[in-house]
Amino acid sequence: MSREKHTLVQRSVRAIMARRSTYATGLAGRSTRHSVRLKSFARMRFAGRRYAIFITVLLSWLGAVAQTVHEVTAVPQPTGAYVAFKFDWDQGRPWVKYTLTVDDAGNAHFEGVGSPVESGEGDSFSQDFTISDANRQKIFELAKKTDYFQGHFEAKQKNIAKTGEKTLEYHGKGDAGGQAVSHSTTYNYSPNSDIQELTRLFQSVALTLDYGRKLAFQYRFDKLGMDDRLKSLQDMQASHFVEELQAIEPILQKIAADPNIMNIARTTAKQLLNSAGAAAGHSQP
Repeated sequence: MSREKHTLVQRSVRAIMARRSTYATGLAGRSTRHSVRLKSFARMRFAGRRYAIFITVLLSWLGAVAQTVHEVTAVPQPTGAYVAFKFDWDQGRPWVKYTLTVDDAGNAHFEGVGSPVESGEGDSFSQDFTISDANRQKIFELAKKTDYFQGHFEAKQKNIAKTGEKTLEYHGKGDAGGQAVSHSTTYNYSPNSDIQELTRLFQSVALTLDYGRKLAFQYRFDKLGMDDRLKSLQDMQASHFVEELQAIEPILQKIAADPNIMNIARTTAKQLLNSAGAAAGHSQP
């Protein structure tokens, strides 16, 4: 082979090898870009799965919350039903006669006549107030347990001391709703525990209101004598003989804030207000 032909062959071989190298490089580049795309796509799919799982968990949690909210028991709406307690005894103290009525919205009304032995003459007294939710619920639950006072609840024993004629009345809808019903029971003493608790509760409220009216009188005419009555009320409160101290909150606040009242009486009034959770739970300074 001539020298010129040999040189020409070498150039052709180098050109072919160069083209192959360029093609291989191009393939490698495309392969790399394709690999990058595959990895990016894989990452996107993985992120998509994580997002889907997150959304599923979030919706499940929201569904559980919604179900929990939906299952909250609705507060019963007032229907106008009411329970009344009546007391009548000419030897009664501090009241010889009174009626205390509580409706299912918590509105309470008291009308009574004081003992002439204490006041010199039978003075009438009335007051409206709001009974605590706990005692409102208790009154209507106990009334329901006694079938709304249907039946005979008087003790059968004949040698029980007379403590005054008491009457419990229910006016409103029965368990089945619909037509209004009115039932009552009258007794001197009842062995039924539910009747006993209702009697204790109503008489304790009546005693609280008596302390309130007497403190209001002394605030006007006998400020020096208020300390003994306040201490007596505090003892009654500690022994659970009085209920619903918030019903006499106005006179207790007036005494506690009056700088002309003895400090010991003002302190006792503040303690009574605090123990009763007066003024929606705000303590007296």
